[in-house]
Amino acid sequence: MTAATSTARTSVMPHILMTLVMTMMMTQVVKTLHQHNPLSSVPDLLWKSQRVTSSVIRESWMPGCTFLFITDGTTSSASLHKLLQSIRPETNVGIFEFTNQGPDNTTLTLMTSQIRKIEKSSWCVMLIVVSDGFKYLSDVLDIAISTELLVWPTRLLVVTSLPTERLRPLQQRLSPINALVITADGDSSQAKRGNVYMYVPYSHRSVLVASWSPIFGLTYNENHRLFSNKFQRLADGANMTVVGNNFPLHVIISPKETENGKVEFSFQGPLIKVLEMLSAQMNFTYDLTQPLDGGWGVVFPNGSWNGMIGMMIRKEVDFALGPFGVTYIRSKVIDYTDPLIMDYGRILGRRGDTEIDPWGFLMPLTPSVWAAFLASLGLVLLLAVLASRIDWNSRELSPKIPVATYLRVMFQQDTIVPYDSGWEKMMLGGWVLAILVVIECYNSNLTSLLAVRYIAEPYQSMRILLDDPKAKMVWVANTAYAQHLADVDSGIFYEAKQTAKVGRIKYIKAPEYITAVDDLVSRGDYVLINPLIIMKIFLTESYMEKGNCKFYVSKETFLPQTFCMVVPKNSPLRYPINEGIRAVVEGGLYDYWLDNVIPNAKSCKNPPTKMTVQAVLSFRNLWGVFAVLVTGYTISFITLCVEIIVSKAKQFGNFQ
Repeated sequence: MTAATSTARTSVMPHILMTLVMTMMMTQVVKTLHQHNPLSSVPDLLWKSQRVTSSVIRESWMPGCTFLFITDGTTSSASLHKLLQSIRPETNVGIFEFTNQGPDNTTLTLMTSQIRKIEKSSWCVMLIVVSDGFKYLSDVLDIAISTELLVWPTRLLVVTSLPTERLRPLQQRLSPINALVITADGDSSQAKRGNVYMYVPYSHRSVLVASWSPIFGLTYNENHRLFSNKFQRLADGANMTVVGNNFPLHVIISPKETENGKVEFSFQGPLIKVLEMLSAQMNFTYDLTQPLDGGWGVVFPNGSWNGMIGMMIRKEVDFALGPFGVTYIRSKVIDYTDPLIMDYGRILGRRGDTEIDPWGFLMPLTPSVWAAFLASLGLVLLLAVLASRIDWNSRELSPKIPVATYLRVMFQQDTIVPYDSGWEKMMLGGWVLAILVVIECYNSNLTSLLAVRYIAEPYQSMRILLDDPKAKMVWVANTAYAQHLADVDSGIFYEAKQTAKVGRIKYIKAPEYITAVDDLVSRGDYVLINPLIIMKIFLTESYMEKGNCKFYVSKETFLPQTFCMVVPKNSPLRYPINEGIRAVVEGGLYDYWLDNVIPNAKSCKNPPTKMTVQAVLSFRNLWGVFAVLVTGYTISFITLCVEIIVSKAKQFGNFQ
């Protein structure tokens, strides 16, 4: 796509000659080929199939796409020159040529590394392999597939004159990739006819996609198109193995005993409905299975994986339901589909028993009212002191300080008003009116609030949870959260990881969710760390059984997770599955199905933490009032001691 480089022939190994023309504008390649070897009439394979091949390339052309030719050394530069003249001049082209009978691993490794560099800078790539050698084609396919060069977005066009029966052994390698095969028939100079075939996945046959003739050109067969997604709807159907695990709300697995005494499992839930929709859309049947270890998939120190991820890596299943939380380490070995939901981690704990807040006597007034009240008191006392010390007739200071009068009014005690001046009466009258309103509001609210019971929900954040040495956590093993906890090396979750050394973490398997909540979290000494969507089922069951909310979820959220289905790495199934998932999610169907599974989930979304009851009050309910009383007596006693000490000190000083 930059400057042209001349065609170079370099000896790689004995009897192996590789010609590499790095990607450049097509017009520059044509000029280079013309200078290297002028047009000749050698009737090689590309010369014979030039018209059908150029028709397919023109139909498949896209802006920014790069065409890479791989030849076996029998293709002349004249054939390439003539073919490239029929392609758009702005096309990017690369040519790899091997002149031996079959490329060796070293040469092909070099070729794949160069192609990878080109792929990174191209919008799309099409590999065009030109050869009549069956072994050559087989070797190129093997190394390209094993090095993950032929992932689905990369197109492969095989040009050969071998009959389709001879190519049948390549069926297994051609059917899962985005490949077409051109077979050219005709005399030694120009092909009179050409056919374009596609190999059907999960089948043993090929399909005629298009035909070419000099009169009609390229004509499509029925509804086929070049490089269409053949996995969108499988032409011959397929039977796939799908793995799933019990995931409350999403996948519900229930065992049942048959008449023969065998135990079978039934799969239900919103994700099963998605699977049924995909089955009808893509034309496949499926067998559902479960991982023997009950895991989702974590990596071990030796690099192996367990759970459903391990089953896909070992090619035991076609894809997995999940839904799986997206993690970087998993993305190295599998591919995620489009997301089904977005969720956050929360803390699920048991709500405390109802009790009166011992500091409830402060609740009748809001903090702002308390602040305004104390500020007004200070201002009134300050004005009273300053004003009362001035005799407005003599302009001299007066020793009269009526501070106690204002305090007696505040505490609703009787007082004598010794003032003759009007300003003193107005100031005291305004203070009496303000205190009357505030005290009456306080008394009425306090009477009602004393009957309010407080429900404890202590662990609202990970910080509070970790700071309590008695608190213990339940984590689900072999999940994205467990993997994150194992890999983290700093931050608050590293602190959580360290608590395992003192026995504050208990790992459970996914099918043990309900048992763990009933046996551990219900006691109050354990909390569950998990995505919110899982916790909704326990909130719903508690509400339906007890008629109240037994559990609570923390206000703090953490570890945001995108949940998806997964397919094997570079699997072409990901693209049609993505289309189905997008239709379900954008139509709101998945959320609708989830709501049907948990109809009462919103009942405990924000349960009240205070309840009004009628009961006899005990010291446990009112100790806060007595704490204020004791604090006041303590301050008074300390003040008295200070005054005595100061008085004695003054007397001692006067005596001396």
